Amino acid sequence: MTRCFGFIDETGVLHSSSNQRFFALGLLKCEDTSALYEEMRVLKNRAEAKLDLLRSKAGLPAKQGCFEFKFSSITTNSFEFYYDLISLYFKFPRLQFSCMVIDKNSPKIEIEKVFPNTWDAYISYSKLLIKNNVKKSDQICILADFLGKPKISNKYYEPEIKSLPGVFNATVLESHASLFIQMVDVLLGCVSLDFRRAREKDQRIDVFKAKVCDFLKLKLEEPLLAKSFTKNKPNYFSIWEFLPKKNASH
Repeated sequence: MTRCFGFIDETGVLHSSSNQRFFALGLLKCEDTSALYEEMRVLKNRAEAKLDLLRSKAGLPAKQGCFEFKFSSITTNSFEFYYDLISLYFKFPRLQFSCMVIDKNSPKIEIEKVFPNTWDAYISYSKLLIKNNVKKSDQICILADFLGKPKISNKYYEPEIKSLPGVFNATVLESHASLFIQMVDVLLGCVSLDFRRAREKDQRIDVFKAKVCDFLKLKLEEPLLAKSFTKNKPNYFSIWEFLPKKNASH
């Protein structure tokens, strides 16, 4: 039996949105967090020190203790630290990353018809991602990025997730409190951006976010992330574009 942590984050929205076509959920499985956490903490401190120094030179106050790895926050001054974060993922070969991507422009995706609300949809998709990536011999504790439960639903995320076979506990955390959730955010952001680049030709893509995405592709030796595939080396890395069968429930 393998006992591990599973860190979950999301990007995009599940409701209809003209400027957010893709929704994606990512899961990072990690058996031992100790060595990886120490290296991520050192990297975070380096990034924070450099950015505070640049702010000081510009006559701005430091933001010591406030740095967070977040794909949407990548800039010309920070993108190389995201290279280092991605390299850390591949330094630990027992790490496993899996994600599911939903293209809401697909005619097979009918979220608002299938679910009573997007919160229930989010819980259902979280369950699906976990079930597809937890073996019968696995025991996993899920730590997910915090999303506030709407009043329209009587479902709480944690007990719903704990009802799954193999999930022995679950909780939610603010992303700034977990470097592991931040790693999921970055990997997931790369995947989502590549789907946008592949399918939204008129989209403006930030050059530094694109550099980070391309660095991940280089490490994976994959020319395209905007597709379903699974690689077992150098680390397990799986992308699944969710396309339900026609007329079937999600």
